[in-house]
Amino acid sequence: MARLTIKDVAKMAGVSFQTVSLVLNHPEKVAPKTRELVQAAINALNFIPNVAARSLRNISTKTLACVMFNGSSYDERSERIQDTHYNNVLQALTRAADRVGYTLLQRNLMSDDAASLAYVRDLFLAGRIDGLIAMVTVAGHPVLSELQRMGFPCVIYGMADPQFHHVAQSDRLAALSVVDHLAQAGCRRIAFVTGPLKEHSSEVMRDQAVTTSSEARYLGYLDGLDKHGLPLRSEWVASGDWSLDGGYRAAKQLCSARQRPDAIFLGNDRMALGALKALHDLGLHVPGDISVVGFDNMRYDDFSIPSLTSVNVPMYEMSEHAVRILLDCIEKRAPAGLVQRIFPTSLVVRDSTRVPN
Repeated sequence: MARLTIKDVAKMAGVSFQTVSLVLNHPEKVAPKTRELVQAAINALNFIPNVAARSLRNISTKTLACVMFNGSSYDERSERIQDTHYNNVLQALTRAADRVGYTLLQRNLMSDDAASLAYVRDLFLAGRIDGLIAMVTVAGHPVLSELQRMGFPCVIYGMADPQFHHVAQSDRLAALSVVDHLAQAGCRRIAFVTGPLKEHSSEVMRDQAVTTSSEARYLGYLDGLDKHGLPLRSEWVASGDWSLDGGYRAAKQLCSARQRPDAIFLGNDRMALGALKALHDLGLHVPGDISVVGFDNMRYDDFSIPSLTSVNVPMYEMSEHAVRILLDCIEKRAPAGLVQRIFPTSLVVRDSTRVPN
């Protein structure tokens, strides 16, 4: 079968081959409707430009992509876009890209299969993006591993995966600091609501390499219990899904235990807001009866009742660093080896926790 050319694309799109060339090399010079026609033809034909010829011309699109794999920025029960940590990260990355003259292309909710690999690969080969910032939920992600093998610039945001360039926050130390704060305030029955975790015990997790935020925060929680000599009880650990509903359900589950916890640490702020609603519905006073802590320090934490104690993540600094690493890779300035940066967090104490002794 003969290799497809831009003339085949031009014929299907009903434009000249010069127009197709402009779309591939200088899309900003082509009217949006025409670009859409050409891109539709490229997708229909599964056309892949000659990347070797493009590299000789050293063409830059001045566009980066942010792709979220196997995650969700929505509540499962609603199609309405929510104010989530992911959406805030996108805003921070967009600002960081703007500062250096780049546009950020967003693609989210992609799987880890061959179709996703083909889609992202073709973004590079068609000259639509220069680099990729990825948010993932598993280490050693197969799509990123293949893109890295092909030589495409990629950086992971939010997970400390040792196989890739990455920026992440110190999740384990952050969780330890939360337990420190609660213990110093007199809490002795501290519960934890995780994000999705692997199906194995805490003892196994302690001996394995941990990279996901859920795992690291859970181990930080265990570290804190050990440090203060506090009990770990299985009925005080609940698995969540990052959603408001998940936090609501988890708080009700925890409060139905034989002995109710006197504090709940939740793996993100959205679950913590759901927990506050559940505790209100149960007639419990926060923090008099039970303290509540979240993670991410979202803007709405100041406006919940009571205002929510939460872990602050330096999102803007992380985003700017991720973009800087990516540009160094794109412009061949990256040092030998992987660039991996872990950022410290801080605890913002508000009214949902007791005052420490």
